[in-house]
Amino acid sequence: MKQKINLGIDILSVLIVTAYLILYCIMLQFQDTRSYAILMLAFSPLLIIGMAYVVLKYGKYDGPELGEEEFGYQDKNKDDLGIF
Repeated sequence: MKQKINLGIDILSVLIVTAYLILYCIMLQFQDTRSYAILMLAFSPLLIIGMAYVVLKYGKYDGPELGEEEFGYQDKNKDDLGIF
């Protein structure tokens, strides 16, 4: 019984851009492909901006919503968090 994998357009765009950037990093390691990698570098901002647009437009957040009394970390004192 085959199970069909249903990837949303947001996840698919993240996977494609990630594969593109991994390929870019690999191509930088070889002397013969550096010129192609530089060309890929020129197009990478467009891909990342396009990916961010797709994720913001089509992505769905399944986490808990903030209540009326919650403001994320804006209602906490920076010293109480102990991180900064």
